[in-house]
Amino acid sequence: MRWSIGKACGFGVLLFCVSGLTADDTRNVKVPPDAALKRLVEGNARFVVDQSSPREPFYVQRAKLADQQRPFVVILACSDSRVSPELIFNLQLGEAFVIRVAGNVTSPEITGSIEYAVEHLGPTLVVVLGHTKCGAVEAALSGAKLEGNLGVLIQRVAIGSNLPTEIGSNLPTEKEAALDAAVDANVARQTQQLEKESTVLRDFASSNRIRIVGATYDLKSGKVKWLEKASTKSGAPE
Repeated sequence: MRWSIGKACGFGVLLFCVSGLTADDTRNVKVPPDAALKRLVEGNARFVVDQSSPREPFYVQRAKLADQQRPFVVILACSDSRVSPELIFNLQLGEAFVIRVAGNVTSPEITGSIEYAVEHLGPTLVVVLGHTKCGAVEAALSGAKLEGNLGVLIQRVAIGSNLPTEIGSNLPTEKEAALDAAVDANVARQTQQLEKESTVLRDFASSNRIRIVGATYDLKSGKVKWLEKASTKSGAPE
């Protein structure tokens, strides 16, 4: 078979395109929700043992992402300086659409941001990420009456005493255990609120286009615990 220069060049371009679709370009490929969750589980395992996966230089990543973003996950996390989702899950630029607010609480602005990402950027997983020793949850547990905007925010934190019994309204009596349980309960409630308050997220979840899960990060161990009661569709990972 005879090859012209044009055909040879075309074949070379094809090989370049196919071979170029390596692991570092998976951010441009839509992954199933379970596969997206697996990425986070594996990334956290690497973080815990301080063995980050190899990455491209940031200038290369920036060049690839300058004209578009295709995150595979949306993460609603607390603003705590010790809780950085990109580090916790060993992620690179452009892989996660991260929203951070004290207490990882929902609000129209937060939910609207998640809706935008889901509708326009193509993620298949939404994670509500709480963490141990959360100051916002502790403030809500204390019952202290806080003034101004901070008071409004703390009112959005859902702890055991203001949750339905199916989530867990009975908190342990021991202080530290009560805080841990309240952190989990708050994650569960905020996860449920996303679907309750958003027809967009509810439709995407019911049609299996996204999965919404809840998780708690341990500040000391670095491990992420996935919460079964805070997950929608297919349950939580083992």
